[in-house]
Amino acid sequence: MLDNLVVEASRPNNLHLDILDGDALRLRAASTLGKTLEREPGVNNLSYGPGVGQPVIRGLSGPRVRVMQGGMGVHDASTMSPDHAIATESLLADRITVERGPATLRYGGSAVGGAVNIEHQRIPDKILENGIEGRTEYRFDHNNNEHAGMVGVDLGHDRVAVHLDYFQRGNQDMRIPGAALDESAIIEQFRIRPERNRSGKVENTDGDSQGGSAGIAWIGEQGRIGVGYYQMTKDYGVPPGVPGHGHADVDGTGAPGESVRVDMEQQRYELEAELFAPMPMIDNVVGKLSYSDYRHDEIDRGQPFTRFDNEVLESRVEVDHGLAEWLTGRVGFQWQDRDFSAVGVETFVPASAIDNLGIFLTEAVEPIDGVKLEFGLRQEWQHTVPEARTLAIPGIRGSTPLPKQLTHSPFSVAAGLELTPIDGGVVYFSWQRAQRAPEVQELLSAGPHLSTRTFEIGRLDLNNETSWHHELGLRFDNALWSLDASAFWKPVDNYIVLENQGFFFNFAPDPPRPQAECANLQSCLPVFAYQGRDANFWGYEANISLHPDYAWGSPHLTLFSDFVRGYFKESGAGDVPRLPPLRFGFEVGLQRGGWQSALRYTRALRQHRPGLNETETPAYDRLDLDIAYTLDWTDGKTLMVFGKASNIGDSSIRNATSFLRSFAPEAGLSLQAGFRAQF
Repeated sequence: MLDNLVVEASRPNNLHLDILDGDALRLRAASTLGKTLEREPGVNNLSYGPGVGQPVIRGLSGPRVRVMQGGMGVHDASTMSPDHAIATESLLADRITVERGPATLRYGGSAVGGAVNIEHQRIPDKILENGIEGRTEYRFDHNNNEHAGMVGVDLGHDRVAVHLDYFQRGNQDMRIPGAALDESAIIEQFRIRPERNRSGKVENTDGDSQGGSAGIAWIGEQGRIGVGYYQMTKDYGVPPGVPGHGHADVDGTGAPGESVRVDMEQQRYELEAELFAPMPMIDNVVGKLSYSDYRHDEIDRGQPFTRFDNEVLESRVEVDHGLAEWLTGRVGFQWQDRDFSAVGVETFVPASAIDNLGIFLTEAVEPIDGVKLEFGLRQEWQHTVPEARTLAIPGIRGSTPLPKQLTHSPFSVAAGLELTPIDGGVVYFSWQRAQRAPEVQELLSAGPHLSTRTFEIGRLDLNNETSWHHELGLRFDNALWSLDASAFWKPVDNYIVLENQGFFFNFAPDPPRPQAECANLQSCLPVFAYQGRDANFWGYEANISLHPDYAWGSPHLTLFSDFVRGYFKESGAGDVPRLPPLRFGFEVGLQRGGWQSALRYTRALRQHRPGLNETETPAYDRLDLDIAYTLDWTDGKTLMVFGKASNIGDSSIRNATSFLRSFAPEAGLSLQAGFRAQF
């Protein structure tokens, strides 16, 4: 699409960085971060209905993809479970970056799969020439009757700059082609036929969110200092079919239908300070401090049954240095103090305090023209202190004593080589040995997780996950055509995976107990346990684009494809579950004057390697059309009017990365329209 040209033009200095901004971001901004980024090379959307969508980078997500706002973690509960929404709003973003490779060392083990950073002007970093700038945006989606809008303003006088913004979004139930439940897949996995199905829409997928931010900064010749505040609330429904929750008319009582909902809120306070070239060989010093107070209630038919709380204090200091013209780098440290708790029926992870400290160094050496060497290293120390002294699994006699503290010390190192044999062409190789400490839910889970339809069991003896990443890439760009391709091979020692164990936990008996079969979907959960298994991953991303420039306009044709394959080394262990299938397609578009248009076709193959005790997803075809017109006035004033038609063929799409794929497909035909004005 149009964004391909933006991404390619924005990557000269970091070949592992994709940038989404400008008109491309405005066209692709969606209700979730995963949906916004799903067209990026190697990025998929882990959807959980229209209210939740997490980015999947080369098959990795959750605790392996660090999502940040302004370079600091979002600190919600999204890494714990795919049904937890990311506490961000794409309408407020000025730019979104997706980063892979050696540079992710600076973000720690939670970025072994990649890092996504949502950038904004919440804490201003410049003084406006005209003293005031503003923007407003509105969009409508006919599929679920979604209305979304924002307004933002930046003010500046002398050395003081101020930022204010606000957004609001609301939608009704998502419309789909065909039936919501894939009955054959549910029978295969749960060994029972569902008692109720619904065609045409997915019930209980309505939602609304609102929030905004404010920031102020003092900006001088030697540096700047500023503070910011952000608040977001969101209420969204979990698609029907969750075991443990009743359905209308199943028991003949005529009671209201299932309405499991998530009511979340986050407040975030930020402080930033920066020094510009404070001394010789020191180019920049940046210090950041953030405090996030997050909570969400999971509500069953109007009554709260579990509350999740996540309070995080994070600090970060980075120093950019130039020791010589040919030697530049960055050194820094990051500290994070986290208090997590889950109280109520669905307390599948005990309350814990997690402390993490990391130090890192990255360097770039350019000994001769056309040759660049990069290397980096990072050491972390993580301490997890559970409040409970024992861990009991419901329905099983006895309990497991918990240590006072679990300690992990991951160490990571990376290197890269870039060669520029011809103008516009770069060949690069990167190598990375990255370690990740296990997350609290991977260590301490013990109980029902109703929103993902699982009964989860952690492992106290999990060690660091160690991945050995090798990547070879080629990039070329000139006035007529461009190529961007890479292939990777990644063996992983002790890959921490949540595996379906092939039996169930039945809540109907008293006391509840594990067993091989279930009487109905409402009383049973499949048992999933965290395991550490050695695995191999390999895959690629490739884009080739023709973009000639004529007097009458600029057409483009892009061919694209990406793929990731993961399997366990142990005989009989099968494939890594919940990976996206091979996808490929083309895009044809035209830019002429203020007009932009693009027609994109995507083909995703059947995922026939879903993992043990998992179900396959069928192939699908998808066609999307984007059209926009931008009117430029004087003094930077612009008006962009756009329309989008997504999934034009109304295809039934089951997302292979989602726990929810058998219960809720992706949205059907969606017609969207909106505008963005800057003044």
